[in-house]
Amino acid sequence: MLRLNVIYYGQPSPETDSRIIGVRPQYLVCNPPHGLYGEMNGYEGDMLMRDLDTYRANGIKMIGYLTGGYEGTMSGGGLGPEWYSLELNRKLVRNMALEDRVDGVFIDECSAFPDSESRKYLSALTTEAHQLGLTTWGNTGADEFDPWFLEKGGFDLMNSTEDWQGGELSRVQHQWGSRVSVTGFKRWYTPEDAFRLTVDAWNKGLACCYITSEEYVSLAPWFEEYARMLREHLSRKPRRNWYSRLFGSGRS
Repeated sequence: MLRLNVIYYGQPSPETDSRIIGVRPQYLVCNPPHGLYGEMNGYEGDMLMRDLDTYRANGIKMIGYLTGGYEGTMSGGGLGPEWYSLELNRKLVRNMALEDRVDGVFIDECSAFPDSESRKYLSALTTEAHQLGLTTWGNTGADEFDPWFLEKGGFDLMNSTEDWQGGELSRVQHQWGSRVSVTGFKRWYTPEDAFRLTVDAWNKGLACCYITSEEYVSLAPWFEEYARMLREHLSRKPRRNWYSRLFGSGRS
């Protein structure tokens, strides 16, 4: 598996399936039938990733999308409050687990520094997900966020920077790097840009990085070249170097 957190919210097709499966990313964040956009469209619609079994058979972990709506208060996507209520989101978590059999949930639009009420909302979702055996992956979209998410909030992974351009890590990224992901999108990015930024994130101890030129609704035309460059890089690099950075050298 390639240590990428591919995010794909676009229209699936046999060609798209083939391209993603050919790269074999570790994670795919997507819209399954019983996620938010399936619920909004009566489990129909062009944006739903239906052929989940094929991905699972190839070892790719499927992470279903929903939005926390900044803990039930608003959504940057202009959605009405009925689409990010706690009641609905708990239903989406259950249905994605039981009907779609996803491996985890991606909780978008989390406040970077949630107050006590927001923490209760988020903890209710992570508790629900863990009871169903799901990985929980939050997204603040911010370099700096409250360590509470990873210490006590029940989040297994957190997406932080959404415009990764390298540079110094924030305090929380540095402290919790092995459980933090980053993403980046610019229309002019080349496979060389994506490769450079991803390796930079890995070298700084971050868990995952995904760089694209298509704003997450299409795959970059150079998606396969990006993956090939990363695989060649990893084949030249002693495995213990990056494994030890993420998980430590003291294995029992």
